[in-house]
Amino acid sequence: MGAPSVFQIMKSNAVLWFAPIGEAFPDETTVSAGELWGGNWERLGSTKEPLTFLYEDERADINVEEYLSAVHRFKTSEAVTIETTLAEIDADYMALMTEGGVATVAAGAGQKAFDSLTVGNASDLTGRSFGFEGIHLNSSGVALPLRVFIYRANAKLGGELSFSKREDDYTGVPIVIEALSDSVSPGRLFLFQKVTAPAA
Repeated sequence: MGAPSVFQIMKSNAVLWFAPIGEAFPDETTVSAGELWGGNWERLGSTKEPLTFLYEDERADINVEEYLSAVHRFKTSEAVTIETTLAEIDADYMALMTEGGVATVAAGAGQKAFDSLTVGNASDLTGRSFGFEGIHLNSSGVALPLRVFIYRANAKLGGELSFSKREDDYTGVPIVIEALSDSVSPGRLFLFQKVTAPAA
């Protein structure tokens, strides 16, 4: 911590990414703000609503008869949730949230191209790594990334899809990403990384 700085204030959208579990996180030195993350990281569409990140925990108090207030406190559980609404309706994105399978038929003579998503009776959930990036500016006006990485998580539909001609809005796809503990290195839930200065 240090003296307050207006350059700690952030006003940015966030870009959402996903990859297979274990994919290397983008390097803070070689992957600049706004660049592709590389490797097997895939962009998860444009977003219609702000992205929200929630870390929460439950706590238990230790009480003794001699005092009216707790003498100690510890966590009993913790969770991380990312939510937003995707602006694009895409079969692959829907499959990611529903454990469905996508079949793609290419256009041809007398054949229209289409994607077919089949969903149902899949109990196992696919784990993936997720991350998002926002951008802030330093005192020299250089764009620097703030990134949050989730080691392991599952995605699901976060609500209903609304289709209407009368509303002054368009159809969005709510997505909820629920983090899991990293089973390779137990206890790791997420990584917060804010680049504060460019390389010297």
